[in-house]
Amino acid sequence: MNEIAEDKLRFKPKARIIRTIGDQLISGPEAAVIELVKNAYDADANFVEIKFTPPLQSGDGRISITDDGHGMSLDDIRLKWMEPATASKVKERRSPSKTRKMMGSKGIGRFAAAKLGAKMALTSTVAAEDGHVAVLIPELDWSIFSDDVYLSDIAIDYLVQNVEDSTGTTIEVIELHESWTKDRLSKLYSELRRLLSPFAASHEKVDDFSVYLDLSDCNEGNAGFDPADIFEDSSDQADDSTYVGHGRRVHPFPLLSTCDYELDGTLAPNGAFEGTFTIHRAGRGAEKISIPSAGIKQGESAGTVEVQLYMFDREADALKSNMKAAGMGDLSATEARRLLDSISGVAIYREGFRVRPYGDPENDWLALDTRRVQDPSLRIGHNQIAGYLKIEGEQASNLFERSSREGFEDNAAFQNLAKLIKRLLAEIVEPKRFDFREKAGISRPRSSSFDELKELSELKRVRKLVALLEPKQREQAERIIDKESQRLSLRVDAMRERQRVLEAQSSLGAILAEVLHEGSPEATFVQKSADRMNVMLKTFLTGDDGGKSKAREFFSTRIPQIKASGDKLANLFRALRPLAGGKRRQPALFYPIKTIKDALALFENHQVDVTVETAAKGMEFLGHSEDLATAMVNIVGNAIHWLETTDVVAPCIHITLSRSEEGGHVFIEDNGPGVRKEFMERIFEVGFTLKDGGTGLGLNIAREALARSGGKLRFHPEHETGALFEIIFPAGPEI
Repeated sequence: MNEIAEDKLRFKPKARIIRTIGDQLISGPEAAVIELVKNAYDADANFVEIKFTPPLQSGDGRISITDDGHGMSLDDIRLKWMEPATASKVKERRSPSKTRKMMGSKGIGRFAAAKLGAKMALTSTVAAEDGHVAVLIPELDWSIFSDDVYLSDIAIDYLVQNVEDSTGTTIEVIELHESWTKDRLSKLYSELRRLLSPFAASHEKVDDFSVYLDLSDCNEGNAGFDPADIFEDSSDQADDSTYVGHGRRVHPFPLLSTCDYELDGTLAPNGAFEGTFTIHRAGRGAEKISIPSAGIKQGESAGTVEVQLYMFDREADALKSNMKAAGMGDLSATEARRLLDSISGVAIYREGFRVRPYGDPENDWLALDTRRVQDPSLRIGHNQIAGYLKIEGEQASNLFERSSREGFEDNAAFQNLAKLIKRLLAEIVEPKRFDFREKAGISRPRSSSFDELKELSELKRVRKLVALLEPKQREQAERIIDKESQRLSLRVDAMRERQRVLEAQSSLGAILAEVLHEGSPEATFVQKSADRMNVMLKTFLTGDDGGKSKAREFFSTRIPQIKASGDKLANLFRALRPLAGGKRRQPALFYPIKTIKDALALFENHQVDVTVETAAKGMEFLGHSEDLATAMVNIVGNAIHWLETTDVVAPCIHITLSRSEEGGHVFIEDNGPGVRKEFMERIFEVGFTLKDGGTGLGLNIAREALARSGGKLRFHPEHETGALFEIIFPAGPEI
């Protein structure tokens, strides 16, 4: 029998894994440069310079990245720089002298040079006991990592010598992989500007770190462009005494305080917001804003987030005026819109640097354009906002960057961050902007109501003019007017009925999720019970006494459970029936308490305590029960939404029925956040909503449904806690 040798299996990476790291995990040459800039920041540098030496064609040219950081010793290079994915920055999250939080932690940034060119040289100088020591790698040819050899077989030549130079590191990349055109350099310059946090000047300690882009060796002849065309701003290097090169300092994009609307404040870990909102276009001062907790759990929170959102109206005059006030000069409407497009988006910054790709003009990570399609007059689009979010470190925010450095992992914290930003837009920015624009006469006028159309169809103004005609002509004109008025009236009635069907379908779509939520578990239970009952039936018919006894016990328990599930499904369908449209019957007497309880069946599984009581037992309403059901579904559904999306203690809804000379009354009261004073007059308007993703139809549908049965819907603004709605409905005779 052969003896089995006991050994361990070990990975033996091929040398080309280094090329894989550089080529595949770093998205492009611009991203590679940014990774090297971050490395300079981690090295406690005061500045980093990126210098381009022409010709900047593929296979030629040079890029030099120089910083004045603490440099790397031979041991640092051997034990850290030469180890792919080293954990040194994971273990040491602060830089040694300036105690900066490390930007790198994946151990891949150093291989960004492989993304830029075929070869590189490295010089790094550190402070030693007897002066300064430089480590030089004269040439590192990345092509050797494509050979079919093991990584451990690759040897790199180096030199160590004493120097008088100050500390720092220079990486020179030659034989560039891609051509650097004017457009690509403009994109890099824009990326570098976006990389730097606009919070830096007043909120961060990163203003002791400067980034310079040196194109001084480039001109039309050797590079195909004038560097002045790249640098459109007026920044220079005079404000940094530690830098003596020829590069232009890269400044972050200015905070456009000349925007039309500005939201500034802080999101707490639980989702609560405290801050200010300013409508600059109205010349108003800042208004204090407070939004309650969203009840986000600690492990799913994005931590504390500083928020600055700058919103713009894109009408030509307003946009040109804003850009001029921001120092952008006299721009045409097209140029102003193009400039706004180039800086639009909501960026995320951590430790003073932007996390790519958030804030890229083409990166609509909040899906703002998608939600704007639903209501363009209310919603803010991606190209109307230049926003900045400042987040905490990974452990405090639960926001973890992907290894590719292209965004965060799509976990609960990231999803909650997106929801909270959209909540700020939906509950503060968009309704306040909408209200201002409508009152200022900027918004497009909304279409007339059916009642107004009905009145117009009577052609009263035309009839007054006809009265001035001669009797014979007047009689002929009146016949024509009567005929046309009747025809218009019928058209309006048809449109009203069509609108009723559309509203019913809209309500149906709004509660479809509730139907699935409530009905799916019951249907699954019935289905599985049927399968189990088939098995137990065979046991009952053919089994022994023990099996029959077990089957009888099963049936006696399961049949009532199935009936309960069936009843629940029947209630769901009963609640849906009124919303299906169809031909209207004559008004009839019905018991409102039953209709209300049927409607509430849709919401049984929500963690909201709903109680119903009546002070008028046996009371009947006169009208259409489906109209009351439609109103209840929309009002109660709205209340449950706000109770569940805010951190309300013991959320509850109390429904009370009573009677008066005016008719029957249904009061729906909740203990939620209520309606802010400035929005109380708007809540019944079509399209007006404070929900992210809302249609702005719910309360309007409820009111219109009640009106079809002669009912009314009132909101009580004086109610202090939560919201209070009152339904007034025609009542039958008292018994």
